[in-house]
Amino acid sequence: MGFFERSDMPRPDAFPLLGVRHILLLLLLTGCITAGLLLIRRLKPSQAQHVLHGAAILVPLLELSHSVWLYLTGTTSLIKLLPLHLCGLQSLFIPLAVFTKFTCFRDFVYATSLLGGIFGTVMPAGVADYYPLLSFQTLQTFALHGLLIFVPLAMILCGQHRPSIQRFPRVLCIFLLAAFVVGMVDQMYGENYMFLYAPPAGTPLVWIFDTFGRGIYLGCTFVLLAGASLLIHLPFRASAPNADSDNPPVRLLSLYRLHRNHLWHRF
Repeated sequence: MGFFERSDMPRPDAFPLLGVRHILLLLLLTGCITAGLLLIRRLKPSQAQHVLHGAAILVPLLELSHSVWLYLTGTTSLIKLLPLHLCGLQSLFIPLAVFTKFTCFRDFVYATSLLGGIFGTVMPAGVADYYPLLSFQTLQTFALHGLLIFVPLAMILCGQHRPSIQRFPRVLCIFLLAAFVVGMVDQMYGENYMFLYAPPAGTPLVWIFDTFGRGIYLGCTFVLLAGASLLIHLPFRASAPNADSDNPPVRLLSLYRLHRNHLWHRF
């Protein structure tokens, strides 16, 4: 299989979902993200800002490269090239979060980008079982989703953002507004952006959809996403409700202690 070749069917030379090659790739990506966070923590504020700016620019460029690849491999319909999945929307929200001072964008990126990056690498639907490790689709997918994990954590370590559970309702409002707009596109053009009409293949959500139907599937998906987003806010419950980018930087060890102090002893 060529590096830029497209595959719409499972292939024997592809890496299997959660197989040895997939797990090794996850470990490599985890190491790269950790190294990047440790590096950015050692940089001067101005240097760290440049790194964040570069990452924020790279996210839409990677998303654009995927659209170009889809077009060159046979997808010529403009509506099918739009970045309207939740991870694709980060190509808009991450630059807004990094280049503006609007806390709502940073809250949204922390609540959705981090989880989207983790889910997109652990359960890469349409990539695992379809593509080998050394292919454009695989590398682009893991590079993009790795940045979705890196950017919100880097903003916290650099002191540009501190999540607050008190602001979490705003995140839900932005998410529901985005889902409404994307749902209109799905309904008008028969698409499945944000998986509003059918679950991603190869995930446990398929069973819920097949067993209980679309309504229960959407309800369960929203509860799971909202619950997971809320959970990653719990370590910051000690933060001031109106904390913003003026807070001092948070160290990796501090994040670990917050997690232990506010999660470990609650269960």
